[in-house]
Amino acid sequence: MTKTITLPSGKIATVRQGRGFDLLQAQIKAKTSEEIPYALIAELTEIDGQKLVYEDILELDLTDVIALQAELSGKFQSTAQPTAVKTPEQETKTKLQETVTTINSLTPNA
Repeated sequence: MTKTITLPSGKIATVRQGRGFDLLQAQIKAKTSEEIPYALIAELTEIDGQKLVYEDILELDLTDVIALQAELSGKFQSTAQPTAVKTPEQETKTKLQETVTTINSLTPNA
């Protein structure tokens, strides 16, 4: 899946859905861990139909870079949230706790 956004500079950016391979490539190309987000932008983004390299991202207007970072971080926030699933044991324990709480609330205090 790809998303097209208009950057503050007026350029049109197309950001595609990433894979683990893209992250690995960004990590290989970045010189330090702080550079990985910029390299990942380069892996996933075309601007005005042109594929970019890591150094091209560093030359973009700051507002464009921030907009691209926000786009990517939004993808991570929406997809990185795990969904909690209760196991049958957890459900049984929860029901047991609710039952004990109910019984305790019905029992007169001595």
